[in-house]
Amino acid sequence: MASAIASEGTLRIHRSIAGTSAPFRVTYQAYQDGDEPAPAAERSFHHLQDVRTFLNVLGLGADYVRDALRELTAGRSAFLTNIALTEKAIKNAGFGSLVAAKG
Repeated sequence: MASAIASEGTLRIHRSIAGTSAPFRVTYQAYQDGDEPAPAAERSFHHLQDVRTFLNVLGLGADYVRDALRELTAGRSAFLTNIALTEKAIKNAGFGSLVAAKG
């Protein structure tokens, strides 16, 4: 049985080249009707391989992950639009604040 889609939105991956914090930030912002912006959830990673693993946890297909990482290594950011995440993927990703915000 397939999990119900809990959220659809944009996933942004940004690589910072300066600073002492984790160089990779993955931000997910759900689409929302109305004027108020939807809450965003963010995770940080120290290694590109960790970003790859995280994208797999989100349930993105191998081709989608490969294209996102190719875009990221070619520049400093990658944008994945129209990403549909299940409630289980959101919880596994540590994006619990998104589930709480919907309630």
